[in-house]
Amino acid sequence: MSETQIMQDILVAVSALPETLVWRHNTGVGVTRARTILRAGLPGSADIIGVSRGRAVAIEVKTASGRQSEQQRKFQAAWERARGVYVLARSVDDVLAALQ
Repeated sequence: MSETQIMQDILVAVSALPETLVWRHNTGVGVTRARTILRAGLPGSADIIGVSRGRAVAIEVKTASGRQSEQQRKFQAAWERARGVYVLARSVDDVLAALQ
C-alpha cells in the first residue's frame, strides 16, 4: 500500500474519533510563476497534525519499508519534549493503538 493511501485511511479513521481534529500538514518548497521560492511548513514536521482529547498529536506516515529523515527525527524529539503525542505510523492500527 502506498504512503498516500495509508495517510488517507488514517485521516478518515482518526477524524471519526471523539474529541479529535486532525489535518494533512503539507511541507515543502516550490517555485512561483515569478520564480520566487515559496516554502511551506516546518521541515521535518509530521504528515498529520491535530488534537485528540486535549493532546497535541503528530503522525508521521511511512510504508512498511519507509524511514524517517534526520529532520523528521529531530521534529519527533522536539514534539515529544513538548509532551505531544508522536506516532510513526505504518497503518491505521498503529495510530488507533497510540491514541487509546
